[in-house]
Amino acid sequence: MEKLVIIGGNAAGLTAAARAKRINPRLDITVLEKLPHISYSTCGIPYFLSNIVTQESLISYSPESFEKERGIKVKTMVRVESVVPSRRRVECAHVDTGEKVSYSFDRLLISTGVKPRLPDVPGTSLQNVFTMVNIGDAVRIREPLNAAQNVVIVGGGYVGLELAECFRTLGKAVHVFEKEPQVLSSIDPDMAQIIEYELRRFGVGLSVNAKLLALVGSEGNEGRVTSVKTASGLGVTPADLVLLDTGVEPNKDLTAETDIRIGLAGGIAVNSSMETTVPGVYAAGNCAETWCPIRRRPVLNFIGTVAAKQGRIAGENMAARRSSFLGAIGTTVLKVFELNVARTGLTTKEAAQEQMSVVSARIEAQDRTSYYPGARKLWVKLIVEKSSRKLVGAQAVGYGDASKRIDVAATAITAGMRIDELAQLDLAYSPPYNSLWDAFLVAAQAVMRKL
Repeated sequence: MEKLVIIGGNAAGLTAAARAKRINPRLDITVLEKLPHISYSTCGIPYFLSNIVTQESLISYSPESFEKERGIKVKTMVRVESVVPSRRRVECAHVDTGEKVSYSFDRLLISTGVKPRLPDVPGTSLQNVFTMVNIGDAVRIREPLNAAQNVVIVGGGYVGLELAECFRTLGKAVHVFEKEPQVLSSIDPDMAQIIEYELRRFGVGLSVNAKLLALVGSEGNEGRVTSVKTASGLGVTPADLVLLDTGVEPNKDLTAETDIRIGLAGGIAVNSSMETTVPGVYAAGNCAETWCPIRRRPVLNFIGTVAAKQGRIAGENMAARRSSFLGAIGTTVLKVFELNVARTGLTTKEAAQEQMSVVSARIEAQDRTSYYPGARKLWVKLIVEKSSRKLVGAQAVGYGDASKRIDVAATAITAGMRIDELAQLDLAYSPPYNSLWDAFLVAAQAVMRKL
């Protein structure tokens, strides 16, 4: 009986395990996870902290239920310390006891996710300074968060923006410091301005171009953080709790002292089968690189839906069914108070970095017929490569349905559609749902006038 070992018990790892077992029920599959929980929604953490959902609702399976329903062994609280491909073994230790244990494999999947990238400033080890990568982080922050009044978020990315809303909902005073000239660098500055207005509208303090100098604590305060020092003009900002949203990086520690190659983007290099440079060893999820069909090269892509797709492909190949992962283009959506923010493909800055000559247009429209009650404002921006006239990026921000427009854009980019074709797409219309001319089509026409 062939043995498969999966390192990591969340999106990529469990999807791979389940898919491999379904294809070949005779496989002996073991999942190793260092945390007590598996199969949880990282994306749901802000709603757990906001008391909108319970911790239990974020967990799809317990180790016991997954093993019972899927026939896959799950070992939690087991930390993998090294991978030895030449011996087809992984060396581990039990987190609670330190007891050493090893597992042999015929094929191995590394799905170890990401680890936080901390800023190089004093004070990051103070009490009440947190990062947010997994459900364990959410559990640890909850009690200190309840006692805190002044919360500082360092970084205005996806996590920082979602948690800014979460903390304001809980009645906290929140200030976001972002070192870049705008929040959410995955969209263009003219779209980010709309988000910044929304943050301030709901009482979130915001400083951009704000360089973090130090997290300040007091020895008489049990080593807890008390303030944040920045070069933003505010000097020192009081803080009972600090959330660091300063980026993540692939957790590729287990590749050390192996022949598993790290790619130019910084993640574990894989082929379209999700196999690494060591035969029989696969990688999937946030620790692995992702093929970008627009750039035509691997990139880092820290998105749960992509991790699950990669896991599925890895599982199929580990079960000896030949499948290929076709790539991803960075399609995301998030909620920032009453705003919906969605994007796909390249920004204008990213297109310039790829030496693409592009033209873009941003339009303002309603998400449905203006005379119908509840019509809401929406801004849509499309980015088109001049030479090919193909759509390479899209962004939608507003109080209407942004995700619908971006899903259409993601489909169009994947299909390699030209803007001339996009402008004539047959999209659904009825006054309660849309305008006669969908905002996406209006934006397409605006771009065409510039070409």
